[in-house]
Amino acid sequence: MTRRVPIEDVRSGHTLAAAVHDRSGRLLVPAGMVLQDKQIRVLLSWGITAVEVLEEGADDAPMSAPQDNEEPPAAEPTPEIEARADEILAERFQHCTVDEHPMSGIYRLARQALLDELCRYAPRRRSEQA
Repeated sequence: MTRRVPIEDVRSGHTLAAAVHDRSGRLLVPAGMVLQDKQIRVLLSWGITAVEVLEEGADDAPMSAPQDNEEPPAAEPTPEIEARADEILAERFQHCTVDEHPMSGIYRLARQALLDELCRYAPRRRSEQA
């Protein structure tokens, strides 16, 4: 699930749901990137007023990576999550031939890491919350 957020409300840890381009179509920040202060400053300097971010959850707490002692949720990727991951990776790997060595291995690892991240932050279904 995504939501449009004014750039003033974007914080480190938000994950972009859609790529951000300048007025001429040049990619500024790719979809799927977990924003840090540096990327937020770049967006501000280019006059970006709002971005699409992945939903953080019901309590609107900032997203953070699990700590070493924290177990990530055991969630399997849904077809929607897999489709979203493939869409994000298509943009990130647009200039690569991902079916040739060594890019095939890099792509496979990047896809698994992205699926893990998207599953970690995906809202849980009601049946999983009980």
